[in-house]
Amino acid sequence: MKEALLLVLLIFPMIMGSPTSSGLAISLPGCPDKCGDVSIPYPFGVGARCAATSLNPYFAVFCNNSFQPPRPMIGDPSLAVEVIEISLEHGEIRVYGGVSYNCFTSNTTLSDNYTTGFSLEGTPFLPSTTRNRFTVIGCNTLGIIGGSISSNLYVAGCYSYCQGINSTSEGAPCTGTGCCETNISPNITDLEALLFNQSSVWKFNPCFYAMLVEVGWYSFRKQDLVGRLGFIKKRAARGVPVVGDWAIRNGSCPKDGAKVPEDYACVSSNSYCVSVSNGPGYICNCSKGYEGNPYLPNGCQDIDECKLRKEDPKYKALYPCENGICRNTAGDYICKCRMGTRQNGENSGCRPVLSRAEQVVIDDEVMVVLEKLAELVMQCLSPKRDERPTMKEVAERLQILRRLLMQLETKTTPLQAHYTYGGPSVPIPSDETGYQSPETAKL
Repeated sequence: MKEALLLVLLIFPMIMGSPTSSGLAISLPGCPDKCGDVSIPYPFGVGARCAATSLNPYFAVFCNNSFQPPRPMIGDPSLAVEVIEISLEHGEIRVYGGVSYNCFTSNTTLSDNYTTGFSLEGTPFLPSTTRNRFTVIGCNTLGIIGGSISSNLYVAGCYSYCQGINSTSEGAPCTGTGCCETNISPNITDLEALLFNQSSVWKFNPCFYAMLVEVGWYSFRKQDLVGRLGFIKKRAARGVPVVGDWAIRNGSCPKDGAKVPEDYACVSSNSYCVSVSNGPGYICNCSKGYEGNPYLPNGCQDIDECKLRKEDPKYKALYPCENGICRNTAGDYICKCRMGTRQNGENSGCRPVLSRAEQVVIDDEVMVVLEKLAELVMQCLSPKRDERPTMKEVAERLQILRRLLMQLETKTTPLQAHYTYGGPSVPIPSDETGYQSPETAKL
């Protein structure tokens, strides 16, 4: 058996982050904010005039209008890759990346092979170490990925083995049977891959593949081993999704109290700087309670949480105000409780001042007091003067009612479950439930 050596230079795809909410400006004035169906937020821009090329020329995107809808492309014209999505908040860009392969028609005949490659030196992009995996597909295939990190050599790899198609399992993780995968290190600016294949398996597995691919996108299928370029034709005709980390690479977050550099990118009020972990530089985010584009003047606008709650039920869990009155404020919101309710203790809304158990406290004895109080009020409102009690009598009877209420606060009927304030409840014997205070008779 002979081993065929394939030098694979993987094009690094770039991932794009989520667009900002509708109605908010995400691009420079007079510039398109989309190419086809993909949002293009500043510092990216369609064409050099609309991009922050003073920060890095590779922020410029061009639209390929030969497709419908048009497709955004980024990078040098001869090596440009298609953009899927750009995220400002996470500093990520998603792109379609290339797949390297070699195919055999016999033990010794290499019929097809394709190599791709990338060098990211001088660009704002680096491959994401947490969002990508180097993945190899094939039987008896060793994949070696190598590159450079700050001029130092970097090497990693994995080995995929299988005796035949039936020795593999549909949807199995890439742990070495039919496919394998490995992590990549941070700060990689150049990357290439080597494939060592045992071409003797060509009868059932004629082609082998290597790719840098987004975590979670690839799941193994037996059909990926079958046929000439079967995997690419059926699953990766436009490439495979890859995630890149982007940042403002030629600067750093200013220290507290330090003068802000003239080329500082976080120009919007209500925004802040975030140092990145993959390579040098920083990204900008809107402050909590604001959304939009922090790279534009006044790009971060207040989030109206109360309006969102009304428009979509999913926001009620994100911005809780159950049974309350939602009031928007700058960068936040408040939840006011209506009369007779109070905060529920979980910062999620309001509840009645008295719980069901607490309301049961209003027992027969309390009702007697309330009835006596109502009688006193009616007597005071009598049109006949001689039927009205004197002020002294009113004061005495109110004092009696007050003492009775104070006594009731220290006892609980058998229906009372618990106190919200004070000690635990004590059941009253059944022969005492008809108890009437001597003072009640005075009323």
